[in-house]
Amino acid sequence: MSYTTLHRYISKRTFIFIVIALLTILTGSFIALANENKVTVLASHLNVRYGPGLSHEILTQVQEDDQLQILGEENQWYKVRLSNNNIGWVASWLVENEEVSVENRVMGRVTGNQVNIRQFSTTDSATIGTVHLNEEYQILYAENDWIQILFNNRVAWIHSDYIERTDTSVTTESVQDVTQRIRIGMGPTNLRESPTVDSPVVTTVNEMTEFVVNEELNDWYGIDLPDGTRAYVASWLAETVDASPADPAQVSDDASTSHYATNLAEATIVIDAGHGGHDPGAVARTGFTEAEVALNTALLLAQRLERTGANVILTRDDDTFISLNDRVYYAHRAQADAYISIHYDAMEVPNTMSGTTTYYYSETERALADSINQSLTQHGPLKNNGVRHGDFFVLRNNGQASVLLELGYLDNDHDITVVNTESYQRTIADAIYQGLTGYFSP
Repeated sequence: MSYTTLHRYISKRTFIFIVIALLTILTGSFIALANENKVTVLASHLNVRYGPGLSHEILTQVQEDDQLQILGEENQWYKVRLSNNNIGWVASWLVENEEVSVENRVMGRVTGNQVNIRQFSTTDSATIGTVHLNEEYQILYAENDWIQILFNNRVAWIHSDYIERTDTSVTTESVQDVTQRIRIGMGPTNLRESPTVDSPVVTTVNEMTEFVVNEELNDWYGIDLPDGTRAYVASWLAETVDASPADPAQVSDDASTSHYATNLAEATIVIDAGHGGHDPGAVARTGFTEAEVALNTALLLAQRLERTGANVILTRDDDTFISLNDRVYYAHRAQADAYISIHYDAMEVPNTMSGTTTYYYSETERALADSINQSLTQHGPLKNNGVRHGDFFVLRNNGQASVLLELGYLDNDHDITVVNTESYQRTIADAIYQGLTGYFSP
């Protein structure tokens, strides 16, 4: 090989080497840049939406620890590219981003001794840890009565009763000076040996009574009875009384005044569509389920009431399973003026029952039951079976005025040809509305 040829060969190899080196450096830079623009999902399931806001429809979901590439940012939402190259938006507070400024973080201090934190914002959601008095955590998001916090590098939910923002002006001294009191007995209220709904009943309070709270465990109050026995009452069956031992007059005034809606337009109504999710309820031989028709009826009733101006709360607005505890919890937290549980029934022997039935638990709810049932009798297409006492969980454990309505039988050949129609459900919704109007009339 001549000197000239050798020189050209070496020059060519050198050029190729330089090109490869440059490509390697550039590729590494692109990878580093891509990694810098990635965020890690903190929530166990995170909705990816079509636009930057909760009002936009859900495109898909991603899982905890998934990494997403950021393409842009708007109104605290990240525009991201998914693994399948789809483009969507995620809430910035539900992903981990190293560039989040410490100054922008909102912190909260735990106010309960031992408080369970949960995977989702419901009382029956899985417990994923325990936080303790005066511990501080970053607050990510607030939803109704629940606060989302950053716990061990993942998101978790804590009830708002057990956490306060650290930038509030409340001092430790002022908190210690106040003794929390609760009022129970709006309806028959069970006091239990331990803070669970399955615990044995110690006694039942049938008259309005106030107690000092000595202990708080999750959604339960620990109180001492006159004989010194410690008992527990579910928080959703109690009303808090804002008073201090130093001001007994305030306690007396609060105990004697309660707010009741004087017309339907100013009332808060909780509508509970029975069953849902993995619990379909009764199933008609034609295939539709109690959960479906109960939800359809509940949605129509909600629309009818909202047109009047009533404040309506649905325990579910889609095919989701809601625990019995949570159904009652919604009513208590909203201090609802009425709670209407919508159901359709079935019997062990088909075609032995037909029509509608209204159930109540406490005599204090009899007026509500009578008013709605009278309207169902006048306007309902099916025969009416009257008003009956019903020992149902959502009635027995409900401190608010509550009724449970069975609006047809899914094992009755005639009923199933009627109840799964919009015409019937609208008629029933209007009948319940008329009954509520009469109940709230002066």
